[in-house]
Amino acid sequence: MLRTSLLWVGLLSWVPVAGASGLAVERLDLGEGPGEQAYNLQELGDQRVFARSAADFKQARIYVQRRVDGQWRPGQPLHLGDSRRRDSDPHLSASGRVLTFISSQPGPDGREHADPDLYESRWQDGRWSPPQRLPEAWQSPAYELGPERYGDTVYLASSRPGGPGTLSVYRVQGDAAPQPLPAPVNDGGQNSDFTLSPDGRYALWWSDRAGAEGGGGDIYLAERLGEGYGPALRLPAPVNGPGFEFAPSISADGQWLYFASTRGDANGLSHVYRVSWPQVLEQMGPAATAHSQAALERAVSALWRAIGHAPGQASDIQTLQRLLHAEARVFGQSLKASSLQVWSASAGQFLVEMARPSEEGLHECEIDRQQRRFGGHAQVYSVVQSRSDPAQPVPAYTGVNSAQWQLGPQGWQLLSLHYALESPGLSLPPSSPGATCLG
Repeated sequence: MLRTSLLWVGLLSWVPVAGASGLAVERLDLGEGPGEQAYNLQELGDQRVFARSAADFKQARIYVQRRVDGQWRPGQPLHLGDSRRRDSDPHLSASGRVLTFISSQPGPDGREHADPDLYESRWQDGRWSPPQRLPEAWQSPAYELGPERYGDTVYLASSRPGGPGTLSVYRVQGDAAPQPLPAPVNDGGQNSDFTLSPDGRYALWWSDRAGAEGGGGDIYLAERLGEGYGPALRLPAPVNGPGFEFAPSISADGQWLYFASTRGDANGLSHVYRVSWPQVLEQMGPAATAHSQAALERAVSALWRAIGHAPGQASDIQTLQRLLHAEARVFGQSLKASSLQVWSASAGQFLVEMARPSEEGLHECEIDRQQRRFGGHAQVYSVVQSRSDPAQPVPAYTGVNSAQWQLGPQGWQLLSLHYALESPGLSLPPSSPGATCLG
């Protein structure tokens, strides 16, 4: 939620704030009264959850807001246990039936803790269940902040001793102890409020690392690729500004980026703002996809290297298994007796074939590559020369290949490969002896 030094970290008012980038930021009216602030808003269909509190995050409470006939009704406080306790940092699971949050509810020792711990409530029989304390292995004597559940995985921030910073982002599953995320997420003294885009392709969080502006924290973005992350990119103005920006969240429909900011408030209280998420990505340009784009280029090159092999050997099956999706199919096309012949094989059948050693070597030289990409889907068109010996001046044959790639939890994987051998009378890129192999 917020920095440890701060203790605890609607209805649209239509106050646009446009920056030089052309992005328009709008503040939401969430019913804050005098001396009150709002933060940590998440939108899931026709339901929102958020938190409101007094200064220094005292008297924090969770609110629920519902959209009826296209209009957002005023938020209503969510009663979770003793209303005298502080409940904050709400997050709904994708199903909307599990609410993860932090609370000062009494721990196993029966005493109320000054530092918030991790809790969940479930939607049952038309109401939210009493708070259930999450596993003790996840808790610590320090702050636990901003928990978010994605299936069996929970991300949270904690100021527990031994972390990479004074406030760090952790990932936890099962009953194991939370593990800090690697750089670039945990870089600098404080990092918190980790969240994922609806498609899982982007991670966002706030950080006080070098380059953060003004009030001590800005919102950053990084591409996710498997278990790794691309470089941390600071979001452009006016998303980040002279105040403290925190608690980012992208609506389930992918239309809005919500965040909290202390900008423009003389008392340093936070309010919730929104900005078009597609426009943020558009404004960031190629930098927002550079990490996954480089990974795609490497995957395509790795495919052709893995298919090739020396005489008496098989293809690189381990690499092919990693690159091929389990449901992938390979299609082949060639001319025989003036007739077009087409066949197909499953990923398993293709791997069996590639695992057989061949007396002749196979050297695949990709000489031309064209690509079209939409988000996590890419179509790659390659022209590949095949030789039994890389020193062979003229290729044995040339293939035209159309490949469909998908970016998922395992990184880029091949969904389908359709190759056709060159046909008489059809022009291909030059196949001169000096053609350079890509990748």
